[in-house]
Amino acid sequence: MEQERRPGQPRFPTHALQLRDVWLRLGREVILRGVTLDVPAGEGVTLLGENGAGKTTLLRLLASGLRPTRGEGRVLGFDLRDSRAVRDCVHLMPVDGGLYPDLTCTENLDFALSMHGQRGDVAGVLRRVGLERAASRRVRFLSAGMRKRLALARASLLARPLTLVDEPFANLDDGGRQLTLELLGDLAAQGVTLVVAAHEPQLAVQIAPRAVRLAAGKVEERAT
Repeated sequence: MEQERRPGQPRFPTHALQLRDVWLRLGREVILRGVTLDVPAGEGVTLLGENGAGKTTLLRLLASGLRPTRGEGRVLGFDLRDSRAVRDCVHLMPVDGGLYPDLTCTENLDFALSMHGQRGDVAGVLRRVGLERAASRRVRFLSAGMRKRLALARASLLARPLTLVDEPFANLDDGGRQLTLELLGDLAAQGVTLVVAAHEPQLAVQIAPRAVRLAAGKVEERAT
């Protein structure tokens, strides 16, 4: 289904992200400090930084969960403050998966697809992530690793043009980490722009090779 084009939005934006001097204050605390960043469409970026550097907050802002206090930004051609438009083309996979605990695995995926007006092979992707036998189990009864696999399955099914992933390798064994690399690699191969916040750069850069470091809410350095 083609996304409705809005005034001022290029039909084929060359950049997935364009941030200019973006600041974010929550209460009395300044979380992001003058972030300027350009990410071409289809590029993969790994966000590096210590705990508290602002990685998760930046992902939430890019997904329109937070509004910038100051500065300008565009997400796939849309103004960063146009929450409805941004949410139509962005998927955020938070560190806890962001799943509905009282729904089953199948129901979680069916609901995600229906919210975006999409169809997909739910049974097939559950099989791909090794959850076919847990398809009818409620999420609240799954282990942390199984919930992570389900969240990856949802991201894979939706394949939003911009996919934001927070700590994708947490709570996974070696097999789960390899599966994560494969699923996110598939998205990258489809032209999805990936922004991955991770404490395992040696893994993340395999699917998001450009590295951007945050320190105290600032873009400190960029490295390839």
